[in-house]
Amino acid sequence: MAKFDFWVIKPTSVMPELISLYPQIYHDEMFLSPHVRLCGLSGLAHIESELLARDFAEACTPSLQKRYGANFSLGVESASSSERNVSERIKKDSSIIRKRLETGNFAPNKAP
Repeated sequence: MAKFDFWVIKPTSVMPELISLYPQIYHDEMFLSPHVRLCGLSGLAHIESELLARDFAEACTPSLQKRYGANFSLGVESASSSERNVSERIKKDSSIIRKRLETGNFAPNKAP
């Protein structure tokens, strides 16, 4: 079975405002989605390159700091999976992220 490598973005500090995401915080399973929302494992952005992940994290940080406070920060980590649909998910999520970076649209309720 093929193994797919990708990049994910995670908050590097936990804020009390995120109590609604306590299960994800407790299990260290909080990530950033391609729609600029904090989420669990099922919604995380599967990003094809470290550079794209870093660019997206840097671009999203100001809007997330407005939501969660000035101390909010993001980090980039590598991940891998052997699930069948991960290859398509990497392409789809990376495409959404590229569109968001091109348009400068980091509002979670607006399509890129």
